[in-house]
Amino acid sequence: MDSFFVKFIMWGILTALAYHIAGGIRHMLMDFGFLAETLQVGTRSAQLSFGITVVLSILAGVLVW
Repeated sequence: MDSFFVKFIMWGILTALAYHIAGGIRHMLMDFGFLAETLQVGTRSAQLSFGITVVLSILAGVLVW
């Protein structure tokens, strides 16, 4: 795992997984009724989900490198 290419691929996979998990939790919260299904709440929760993904992506980068 000393190659830059391998580390970059691993970081990309971890970032995609983090986005998938954050989006999945968001959708589960909406399905169970914890989040209202309005445009404003949907937009805000999507922004929060993306922000969480950015933080997890940075942490994954620290972990990989």
